[in-house]
Amino acid sequence: MKRNKEVKVRFTDDELALLNSFVLKAGYTSREKYMRTALLKSVPKEQPSVDYQKLINEFNSIGNNLNQLVKLAYYQPLIEQETLLTLSQLKSLISSTESMIRGVV
Repeated sequence: MKRNKEVKVRFTDDELALLNSFVLKAGYTSREKYMRTALLKSVPKEQPSVDYQKLINEFNSIGNNLNQLVKLAYYQPLIEQETLLTLSQLKSLISSTESMIRGVV
C-alpha cells in the first residue's frame, strides 16, 4: 500500500533526541517506521544489548554440553550426581544473571 498522506509534527531538540534514542534502542532504521509502529500497533521494546545476546549464546553452548553429559550419564551412572550438581548450578547462574540483567525475579 502506498503511503501518500503526510502528518507534520514538530519537536524540540530534547524531544527529537529522545525520539531518536527510542528508535535506536528498538533497532529501527527510521523514525517514521518507529512512530507508525508505536501509533498503530504497540510501543516497540528496547533490544537487548549485544553482551546479553553473547551471554545467551554462551548459555546455549553450556546447555548443549550439559545435554551431552546427561546422555553420557545415562550410559555411565557413575557421573550422574556430578552432572545433576552442575546442572543445578547452571540453573542458579542463569536465574541470577537474568535477574541482574533484566530485573526479572
